[in-house]
Amino acid sequence: MRSIAQWLGKPFPLRFLILRSLDRRLHFLPYPTRLKYGTIERANYGYCLLHAAKLARQLGHVRISAIEFGVAGGNGLVALERHALSVTAETGVQVAIYGFDTGKGLPQPLDYRDLPYLFQGGSYTMDQDRLRARLRSAQLRLGPVEETVGEFCHQENPPPIGFISFDLDYYSSTAAALRIFEAENRYFLPRVTCYFDDIVGDIDWAYNEFTGELLAIQEFNTAHEHVKISPVNGLRYSRDWVSRLWHEQIFVAHLFQHADYGQPISNPTQAPLH
Repeated sequence: MRSIAQWLGKPFPLRFLILRSLDRRLHFLPYPTRLKYGTIERANYGYCLLHAAKLARQLGHVRISAIEFGVAGGNGLVALERHALSVTAETGVQVAIYGFDTGKGLPQPLDYRDLPYLFQGGSYTMDQDRLRARLRSAQLRLGPVEETVGEFCHQENPPPIGFISFDLDYYSSTAAALRIFEAENRYFLPRVTCYFDDIVGDIDWAYNEFTGELLAIQEFNTAHEHVKISPVNGLRYSRDWVSRLWHEQIFVAHLFQHADYGQPISNPTQAPLH
């Protein structure tokens, strides 16, 4: 009964629900359309990754990197690999994938900013052997994020990073992960699409700018003059799609001093005078 009530409560047009149901069974829609209508698992990952690959192609790159901070059991990382295959088929851009996690579940929260009323130490553990058996190409970086993120770019020399998912739950862990943007600009696309998992929800969750991921973003922006992380204003209205919660969770990291930040990616046309 609960699933029926949830289905009836969603403000989706009937034609959308029918189309989504059919495609989940028959898989007949093109990949970008499947992202638009959410007929594929973790469409938010696919949308962000596809956008990053298109930007990379416009800037002349043939490979990019995608990162998931907070792998937990690994469902997201496995889904990201599947999306990478579709994105490569769509754009020709190859994707290297990296997953960061303690491998042992959440550490203990440090203080109220880590939202201990929602998240507790030891949650979201990983079966490392089982996950590694499922992964095709993604690489795991295990350990406390404050230890693994600092030298990642220098040690790995990844293709330009174009998409990062932040799903570390805590303020402290997210603040540590955001230090990745302190690496040299050459390791990134000029605008990096970011997904922040724990910033929207019901009143019981009470996400706010004084705790959690939102506080980490705010403090990062205050401390960094030339890199700013900002939401994509109006995303839910921009593509003639049905609005989804994850549209509010998409941000872009702007690397203002990146050599390609001002590189034109559009061809604006002026409408004639009527």
